Amino acid sequence: MVGDTAHSTKTDDLEKVQEARVLAPSIVEKRLELALGVYLLILPLLLTCLLVAIWPSPYTPQGKTAPELRSLWNFTDQVEVRLLSIVLVSGALGSAISAARSYANFHGLGRYEANWTWWYLMKVPIGMGLALFLYMVVRGGLFSASLSDNGAVMDTANPFGFAALGALAGMFAKEASDKLEEIFKAVFRTAEKPVVPRPKIDRLEPSAKKVHDADLALKVEGSGFDARSVVKVDGKKRDSVFRNAGLLIVTLSSEDLAKAGKLPVAVAAGTEGGGTSAEVFLAVVE
Repeated sequence: MVGDTAHSTKTDDLEKVQEARVLAPSIVEKRLELALGVYLLILPLLLTCLLVAIWPSPYTPQGKTAPELRSLWNFTDQVEVRLLSIVLVSGALGSAISAARSYANFHGLGRYEANWTWWYLMKVPIGMGLALFLYMVVRGGLFSASLSDNGAVMDTANPFGFAALGALAGMFAKEASDKLEEIFKAVFRTAEKPVVPRPKIDRLEPSAKKVHDADLALKVEGSGFDARSVVKVDGKKRDSVFRNAGLLIVTLSSEDLAKAGKLPVAVAAGTEGGGTSAEVFLAVVE
């Protein structure tokens, strides 16, 4: 009885240890999930405050008539730098909102998985990069104000429009990536090369020649021939006359008919990419 009790106690202890090992990862995952939720809750608020702080507004100092651009945080007087900052912060804000919405949905449904943690973390920098790329495309293609004229830049480029562009690029990263790919393909599209048909030999006329035959003419019938097609007999180029896309007249060499055997005949396309036809054999008989 004592032995049975000791054995039962050891078994219970072993089961508790195994249960603790199973529960340990779940506790870590719960803490990680909670930390990520707090991060996604605070991040959009911080980015919103930052966007408000850097947002430019016209301000006319005392004693001056020309308005200046001011913001709560006057980190620079360069208009282009302000616009870049607005686009980057807007892209981060859009990505943070998208990540927070996704997290809330999956958390509410009880389907959150810790494997997706890096997806939530990387979504913000990815959104910032996409917002920056789209800004460069739109800014470089639609606006031509000189960088040296800050007033002209702000008159031409509306910060509200660029902020919306950055936020949308961050929220809809996949669609923004597809649009950038579409623009890239449109700008760098190359002309498609025409398809060149591969020559094909259907038959030789005649199909056989006698050794030392005085008639060296040979008709090659098939398809895909052109005026620059090259006829090769036993791997050696022979003179030929183009009649049409299905007929070439070849002049054999006396050495081709010097002995009995089979001569391989092939036609190489004169246009690049056309290739060479399969070999057809000419019988040389006694």
